[in-house]
Amino acid sequence: MTAAEAERARPAVRGRIDSRTVFFGLLLVLVAAYLQLALGMEWRTAAGRIGPGFFPRVIGVLGVVLTLVALVQSLRSPQAAEDDLDADGEEAGEADLGRHPRTMAIVVGASAAFAATFVALGAVLACALFLFGCLWLLNRPRPVLNTLVSVGLALGLYLLFETALGAGLPAGVLPLP
Repeated sequence: MTAAEAERARPAVRGRIDSRTVFFGLLLVLVAAYLQLALGMEWRTAAGRIGPGFFPRVIGVLGVVLTLVALVQSLRSPQAAEDDLDADGEEAGEADLGRHPRTMAIVVGASAAFAATFVALGAVLACALFLFGCLWLLNRPRPVLNTLVSVGLALGLYLLFETALGAGLPAGVLPLP
């Protein structure tokens, strides 16, 4: 049987709604409800700072957009979802989630330590230490890059939240203005 004959013998799946499409449809309803709630919150305070509704609005809009893109892609090509399955019916390239339990436990512990020391050490120092520790664990051959990324990202987040958005971050032990 040639490839052309095999393609003609394969049943057409266009227009069929599969489990992925249903999932993205339900997810879109949930994210849209979340966005509706977020739009009801104040996005600015009386002092002109960002309010409690600012980030939920950003997350809601991004969630709706990304879910719509995924929904449209699943509607356009349900056949591609079937092509991604191997002989056992599982997704090809699916990750083995049980391969690195020690590394995962270390990162979870580091996240808890980050949350516990965020106020005491300050946002910049706690963020830089957390990022450096995780990067050192996952990318040991590049200590200079790990240092630059952790310090640069921590300072970038400080500039974004403290300077641009006017949101107060804990100063901690560093004498930041």
